[in-house]
Amino acid sequence: MTAGSAARLAAALSLGALLAGCGAPDRPVTPPSSPAAPGDGFESADCNGVTDADVARAAGPGMFAPAVVSDVGCFWQEDTMIEDVGAGMGITTWWYRGSDMDTERDLEQLAGRTLTEWSIDDNEGFKAFDDSACSIYVAKGGDVITWSIQTMNSATMPDLCPVVEQLAQLSQQRVN
Repeated sequence: MTAGSAARLAAALSLGALLAGCGAPDRPVTPPSSPAAPGDGFESADCNGVTDADVARAAGPGMFAPAVVSDVGCFWQEDTMIEDVGAGMGITTWWYRGSDMDTERDLEQLAGRTLTEWSIDDNEGFKAFDDSACSIYVAKGGDVITWSIQTMNSATMPDLCPVVEQLAQLSQQRVN
């Protein structure tokens, strides 16, 4: 790891620790304020409609702890250590309004991941994966929701893609 990478990781971990107090240990799914018209995009909800309990069911109890919670995205930090430092990896979900799926595809290809087409509840997207990460991107109208799991030690984790597939499906059922 380069000094710059280590500094960015330390900054991200510091931000995650700072924001960790912002969320409740297990939040109920926030109902959308108003239904979206067909083709308008996704309905807004904290963590794209997925709770901490959903993450624990998908990935295993005690594997991830909530670190960042908002209506545009969330981060659950992997509860593993490398010596005295947290691994800093985890599960994320983000909601992008006006994002371009081609840009997301290009970024995943640059990362060297395998891409396959993906569809959930009539919303088209793709899955990108390798040995240490799996991400699902789904578009509706001008919105993109992404679910991703990354780890530095995939040998200690459950199969990565089934975890995000389950979370993405739950999310689509709740915000589509």
